[in-house]
Amino acid sequence: MLGLLALIVVAALVCIRLGAWQIDRAFERADAARDAAEAALSDAPPRPLTDALEPGAHVMGSLVGHPLAVTGTFDPAGQQLVPGRVVDGETGYLVVTPLRVEATGAWLAVVRGWSAGTDDVPPAPGGTVTVTGAVTAGEAFENAALPPGQVDSISPAYFAGTWGLPIYNAYLVPNEASTAGLGGLVAVPAPSLDGGGGVDIRNLAYAIEWYVFGAFALLVWYRLVRDEALARREDAEVDAAGAPRADAR
Repeated sequence: MLGLLALIVVAALVCIRLGAWQIDRAFERADAARDAAEAALSDAPPRPLTDALEPGAHVMGSLVGHPLAVTGTFDPAGQQLVPGRVVDGETGYLVVTPLRVEATGAWLAVVRGWSAGTDDVPPAPGGTVTVTGAVTAGEAFENAALPPGQVDSISPAYFAGTWGLPIYNAYLVPNEASTAGLGGLVAVPAPSLDGGGGVDIRNLAYAIEWYVFGAFALLVWYRLVRDEALARREDAEVDAAGAPRADAR
């Protein structure tokens, strides 16, 4: 039984390892699908923001990552810095400047770029500009004790109280080309596609099968041990019932 147990334990460990490998494969395929989709979107021509999103509307996950173009004018007076954001391994500030969208008159938060400090932030360009980038849903507001001109999150709900309405329930991250023309700040990585391309269900099913096989092997060993123990107990009871008494004549 001990030898059989060792064999079954090895088989169960192999099944567990194969199940973990299938799970890794499922997420690797998801990452590959996401990377392929992002590469395809990066080469796609930008759509007008006003055709894809309305002021105040919820940002659908399918919109994240698509290149969009918007025309408007910046309002430097409403600019905010968001501290504690990491770009290329360094912690600094996102520079968020309100853009008055020409076609709708609504405000749009534009992340003009990243800065290591607060003293050398270049001003936003004046006049009418066209910015190309990707949008994502606004962040939840967090009330933090920060110096004037700084906020802890890119929250359209908070910006609505300072910039006014109407406002887009999203923020735009310009691509590298647009960032270079908006003051020369460090470009911020584009928002990731929502959902990551999905997880390969077939690999997850294979993983579950391997785990079931491993559990079944242990269950078989348990049944064998239990049956053997019951058989020995029955034999012992039979022997005890049929054995003569020690003082019998």
